[in-house]
Amino acid sequence: MKRNLLLIFAVLFAVFLVVNSARRIVTFKGTSEKVSEAGEKLESLRSENEQLKQELTYKKSEEFKEAEIRNKLGLVREGEALVIIPKEENQQPATRNQQLVPNWQKWRELFFGAS
Repeated sequence: MKRNLLLIFAVLFAVFLVVNSARRIVTFKGTSEKVSEAGEKLESLRSENEQLKQELTYKKSEEFKEAEIRNKLGLVREGEALVIIPKEENQQPATRNQQLVPNWQKWRELFFGAS
């Protein structure tokens, strides 16, 4: 009887250890996945940070300031000429009546005149 009780206790203790170990393994696996995801996110944030630092350095430079002044204000250096090309305004939008007339009527008016 004492031996059976000791065996039952040993089996219950072994089951307890197996369940507890399995639970810890699952928890450890989830934690390691979270750590790897955080590491990937950290790497992407470092890359983005580096790009932003480079952009900031460029925007603080005199080259950027000059380009912005030239583009936004239309200013030029001494001795340079500013050329502005006007937009073509030859195209007139079609009126509503022209859009509603079928093509065969337009051809008839062209050959035979307006009736």
